[in-house]
Amino acid sequence: MCLRLVALVVAYQLVVKVLWVVAWRTHWKPGIDFFRWYSKKTVNRSSLKRPGKRVTVVHHTGRRSGRDYVTPVWAERIGESFFIQLPYGTDVDWCRNVLAAGHCTLERDGVLSDTVAPEIVPADEALPFLPGGMRRMQQLARVESYLRLGISSAENPAKQAG
Repeated sequence: MCLRLVALVVAYQLVVKVLWVVAWRTHWKPGIDFFRWYSKKTVNRSSLKRPGKRVTVVHHTGRRSGRDYVTPVWAERIGESFFIQLPYGTDVDWCRNVLAAGHCTLERDGVLSDTVAPEIVPADEALPFLPGGMRRMQQLARVESYLRLGISSAENPAKQAG
């Protein structure tokens, strides 16, 4: 019984990974929308509890509501800029909020960075600046664009909640 359960879990994970690759490589909208929904409901929530080297958190304000939001993203700091992958495209709320406001705050490894001058750049322009792992991920998922953000001021240690 235990072996069957393990086999079922492994098979499920394999199917999900294959579907993920197929959805991204073919730009299959229903598949990408599903993974976007899944990330928003599960992955993002767990990522917010423990941001660190692999996850950067964007603090932004809603362009319509004026509410403050926090969204985990895959970002890479290169010199005085951050490059954020846009695997779901540029038409996601957090990206539109940042572009409309012209700034946001990024939190990574307990450090807050105020950013300015958000700009959508094509993947080809961002690739030369990215480390190998992020480049391979971009090529696998065929990410077409990145959000480039300039760092505006000195970094500050993030306040720990709680």
